[in-house]
Amino acid sequence: YPIEMLELDMDMEADLGIDSIKRVEILGGLQELYPNLPKPNLEELAEKRTIGQVVEYLQRQQQVTAEIAPEPVIIPQVQTQVIEEVIPEPVIIPQVQTQVIEELIPEPVPSNEYADLGQTLLNITSEKTGYPVEMLELDMDMEADLGIDSIKRVEILGAMQEAYPDLPKPNIEELGDLRTIGQIVNYLQSLVGGEKKKPHFDVNSVTTVRVGSNITVDLTPPPIVDPNLPRRPVQLKTLPRPDFLEAQLPEGHICLITDDGSLTTVKVAHALIEQGWKVVVLSFPQSLVSEQLPLPAGVTRVTLANMSEQHLQLLLQSVTTKHGPIGAFVHLHPQFTPEKPGHISYPEAEKAIIKQVFLMAKHLKATLNNAASLSGRTSFCTVAHLDGEFGLGHQGNFSAIGAGLFGLTKSLRWEWPQVFFRAIDLNPTLDPHESAQYIVAELHDSNRYIGEVGYGNQGRVTLVAKAE
Repeated sequence: YPIEMLELDMDMEADLGIDSIKRVEILGGLQELYPNLPKPNLEELAEKRTIGQVVEYLQRQQQVTAEIAPEPVIIPQVQTQVIEEVIPEPVIIPQVQTQVIEELIPEPVPSNEYADLGQTLLNITSEKTGYPVEMLELDMDMEADLGIDSIKRVEILGAMQEAYPDLPKPNIEELGDLRTIGQIVNYLQSLVGGEKKKPHFDVNSVTTVRVGSNITVDLTPPPIVDPNLPRRPVQLKTLPRPDFLEAQLPEGHICLITDDGSLTTVKVAHALIEQGWKVVVLSFPQSLVSEQLPLPAGVTRVTLANMSEQHLQLLLQSVTTKHGPIGAFVHLHPQFTPEKPGHISYPEAEKAIIKQVFLMAKHLKATLNNAASLSGRTSFCTVAHLDGEFGLGHQGNFSAIGAGLFGLTKSLRWEWPQVFFRAIDLNPTLDPHESAQYIVAELHDSNRYIGEVGYGNQGRVTLVAKAE
């Protein structure tokens, strides 16, 4: 909308058609402009209808924060005296065999700090949902019985962490598998117990732990690398055209494509729509990828307002709620032209995008693996632009940061065996239409034994080890 057309009393949904996903994007943009803005309460914000009401709410939050700011503490200047401590030289112990010196360390006194986890979680759930606390029970299903969605769960757990700041940070994916309030309480209590029992490891071959005035020395030797492990240089192997498997997404699932700012995004989205896929395009902030071309009809664009993990997680949850769970992910990596021709560059903007793809993989793990158990095919595909030959073409006119996508994709192949993976290297000289054809063909390839392919001067290739 033109800015002169917007007014503060306009209803964001009724007058402007702004949905929950767009609200998240707008608030993310505000937080990027005002990093010190207090974190808003999503429930309270959801009740604000007009732009003016949102502005008043944020200004009020800022005023409250300013009013409760603590007075600065003036510390008087004190002359400091440096006391040098003579540390004896370490004693070299010549034993080669593993030696363990055991020391009796008194058991910590049990703490009652987490004894009321269950009641606290019930109280917070009541506060966040409006249900009377006496009506809530630990065996209630949070989604089926109480209608608590994923965003509300995040709010409840955030309040729990405020109530217990020393509580070990829970694993979001593991929490996603828990259905009832009681299961979450048991999980949090297990985290507390696990933290007390967690051993301390050091990467050094000799670890010294000081407990009071006593010292324990662990002489466990470092792991020995197998000298017979074969290491060979790689070479390109020409591949035939991929077979075309009639692969559809699991029912009700969508394909999420990241926008590289080129016509390739448009062509890939259009080709997948023709295959019967439902497509959503995720754009990076325009400070990183400035170009955003018009998308085909029926394709929704969502835009990251900033590159924080929390904002990404909220946006993915909103996409799932509005459009359906994600059954395929295709990252189209933007092309970064080196500052000096013939040199390999390492742009900071590209580093930020690579990091974001790693975070996307983290937060798509559960949905892609769950969808893989259904009928259909789930996919994770990354597309870079080195030289179409994994950097072996010796053109030296590309950014090496994008090569990290191959390591990520090939590692996930071993960790998520049910999901189809493909890392693609496209020569930058390929036109968007041709690039899109290659990408769609790889998404439908029936061969799951290939992890990476390139398209360049030698045609379709992959990497193999040279024979001895």
